[in-house]
Amino acid sequence: MRQIRQLLLLLPLTLFAFLPAHAGHKPPQLLLRIYVQTSGDGLPATQVTTITVPPNGEQILIRTIPEVSEHDLADVRVDAAGSTYLILTHRGKVNLDAVTGQNQGRLLVVMLNGYVIYAPVIDEQLSSGVFIIPHPLPPEVIKALQDIAKDNIKNGQPQLGP
Repeated sequence: MRQIRQLLLLLPLTLFAFLPAHAGHKPPQLLLRIYVQTSGDGLPATQVTTITVPPNGEQILIRTIPEVSEHDLADVRVDAAGSTYLILTHRGKVNLDAVTGQNQGRLLVVMLNGYVIYAPVIDEQLSSGVFIIPHPLPPEVIKALQDIAKDNIKNGQPQLGP
């Protein structure tokens, strides 16, 4: 009787552990985040994070919640020079347009899995829905980002352009 009770208690836990896999849900293989630098003025401590920006190790504050994430990718392309083009969904385009329009002179910090890979100064409003990382990323990173973008479109994220 005791073994049956233990089995009945474990059965729901086992079922819930496997449901996401059977429903086709899988977590992203890469975490892409684009943050904006902030002064932190007027924001609670929970809404700002200190990070170190290479190459000189400057410490800056960023908003804790990203402006754009891998969930905002519609496509990822690479040109002959190795630059990576992040084509954003409508939501990503609107967010990037707003943040670059309101924060000129600050840094836009691109992170992959928690590591800063690019941190340009915002010198113009980016309203095209395309963000360019002007240096090569490893092919496996490009492939993973392209897979995430395909999943976003398949799962109903509105796409930009053709």
